Amino acid sequence: MRLRIVSGHLEKTPELDPPVLPSLAMRLRRAICVSRDEGVRRVVGAALASCGLTVEHAEALPDSTEDVAVVVVDRASRQAAGEQLRAVAAPVVVVGDDLDDDGLITLMLEHPVSHLVGDPGDKDLGITTEKLASGDVFGLEKYLPAGTKVGERVIRSESEKRHAIDEVCAWAEAVGARRPVIHRMVSVIDELLMNALRDADEGGQRRAVLRWASDAGTLAISVGDGFGALSQRDVIDHVRRARNERGRPQPRSESEGAGLGLYLVLANVASLIVNVAPGLATEVVCLFDLAKPSTRGAIPSGVRSLHVFSAVN
Repeated sequence: MRLRIVSGHLEKTPELDPPVLPSLAMRLRRAICVSRDEGVRRVVGAALASCGLTVEHAEALPDSTEDVAVVVVDRASRQAAGEQLRAVAAPVVVVGDDLDDDGLITLMLEHPVSHLVGDPGDKDLGITTEKLASGDVFGLEKYLPAGTKVGERVIRSESEKRHAIDEVCAWAEAVGARRPVIHRMVSVIDELLMNALRDADEGGQRRAVLRWASDAGTLAISVGDGFGALSQRDVIDHVRRARNERGRPQPRSESEGAGLGLYLVLANVASLIVNVAPGLATEVVCLFDLAKPSTRGAIPSGVRSLHVFSAVN
């Protein structure tokens, strides 16, 4: 059975019965911020409370997190917690950290940590928290103001891919995107559509969905497919590869599967968000900064935030 992504939501395909996903109606509304830094506590607490969560502050990880919607830890607390983070039952968001740290990479490879927000004051923390608390993870609209117009095209062939990229380039120029941003965006769209169509070919259903939108400061694009083949380990393994290679493209392997080319994507985006309903649908959302020239180098440590969401969390 397959789902497709329509206007940012999972929807059944006309020819297939819908799968039954676990109910997300009842979600936990308690959050914990682990930090000794009063500034971090204040900013994180405000972001969590804005999502309607009851916020508890702690200087160390609590013994139990089974009834918690999200645990936010800063870099110092993450380092101090060490192996304890592996036992955390709730989703963990690390703030004020970066992907050049081997300890963080290891934690993300082994799944205890699925979310990194570099700046605790970034609006991305509130968006991430709301997605985790509600269970509603799909849709690039969540990263833009309500009512933002979203473009969408279904891609089934190489010619449709080329035409769609031309259309998005024309749109990006019209909204004032700078040439370097457009160049990075084109590279990312091409790579993501290549991966999505590859998965579609293997699954016997050649179909990917490209979506795009922007506000004054952010340009967002997403590519979705109906297979849900991308895993957190795929993503973080390519983060590690991108860091080690510092953005230098390496020969492609036909066996690399869904993770192919993620190192290139990471080198070109401000934020990378992967939304997955395992075995059903994948949506990769990429955010680009419009408001200021990028000082980001072609290494993953320039990524402002990185997330892997599961629709069945």
